[in-house]
Amino acid sequence: MKTTFFLTLIVSCELVFSQEVKFDHILITNDDGIENADRLLALAKSVKRISKRVSIVVSAFDRSGTSNYTTFGKYQSTLEVTCEYRDENSNIAIYTMPGNPADCVLIGLNGLFADDKPDMVLSGINGGTNIGPGWFGSGTIGAIRMAAYLGVPGIALSGFDDEDERSFTVIPKWVTALLSTDLVNEISKGSYWTIGFPEVSMEDVKGVVVAERRVAFDDPEQLVFKKIDGEDPYTQENSTVWSLSNNLSLSEDPYEYDDIQLEKGYIVLTPMTIDENRASLFNSLVEKKDLIPKFTVGNE
Repeated sequence: MKTTFFLTLIVSCELVFSQEVKFDHILITNDDGIENADRLLALAKSVKRISKRVSIVVSAFDRSGTSNYTTFGKYQSTLEVTCEYRDENSNIAIYTMPGNPADCVLIGLNGLFADDKPDMVLSGINGGTNIGPGWFGSGTIGAIRMAAYLGVPGIALSGFDDEDERSFTVIPKWVTALLSTDLVNEISKGSYWTIGFPEVSMEDVKGVVVAERRVAFDDPEQLVFKKIDGEDPYTQENSTVWSLSNNLSLSEDPYEYDDIQLEKGYIVLTPMTIDENRASLFNSLVEKKDLIPKFTVGNE
C-alpha cells in the first residue's frame, strides 16, 4: 500500500503539466521568512503552471509563532517593502518586509496587489507540522486566517523535510495537483485549509486523510510551564525563568484528530473557518436573556 500510494503521488504530480491555468494570481508567504527562499521558489515555480502570476511576500526575519498578529497599530502605521527578485519571463517575484506573516498577506492583498488581487493564498511550505493545538499560535496558519478574514481562499502547508531533496519537487507538485482539482472550490468565504505532511520518509506515507483539528488541550494540565531558574516567584522584585512542556499523550486519545493521523504517517487536510460564532450558545443566551443583570447608573 505504501509503495502504491507513493507511485500514485508521483503520477498525479506529473499530470499537473497538462493542467490549464486556473488562477490569475497566487500569493505565497510563510513564517520562516526569506531564509527559506529555496522552499518558496520551489512552490512558486510549481504552482506557476496553473497561475498567470505568482508573488512571494515574506518577512525579512523568522516570524514563527506570531499567529495572525499584525504590526500595524497604535505604535506603527508603516512597513517598508523591498522587491528582492523579479522574473519578467516567468512572472514570479519576491518581496520582503520587516513584518509578520499576517502583515505580508494584509499588504499583499490590499496594498501591493490591490489592482491585481490574488485569488489564492498559500502559506509555507514550512518545516514543523503545526498540528493539534499548535495551530493557535502558528504564523503559517495565521497568515491564512488573515487571507480568509479578507475574503480570499487559502491553504497553510507544513511539514517540509529539508533533509530529503525530493521534498523540493514531489511536495510542490502534489500541492499543484491538488490546486488543479475542483476540490479547492470548496474553500468557501471565511474558511481555509491546513495541510500537514508527516515526519516520515516519502516511502512511508500511508495516504491522505481529512481530519478534524485538535482545537485545544482537553486537560489544562497537559500544557505546563515549569520554573527552571530563580527563587520564590511570589516575592516582590524576584525574577524567575519558566520553560514550556507539553504533556499531551496522543496514544491515550481514541479520537483520531489531525495530530494522531500525522503521527500514523498520513498527510492530513483539515478544513477550518474564522467564524467563531456559536449558534447553540447564542440561542441559549437569547432564551435566558432575562437572567442578564440590567445595567444601571447611580442608585436606581
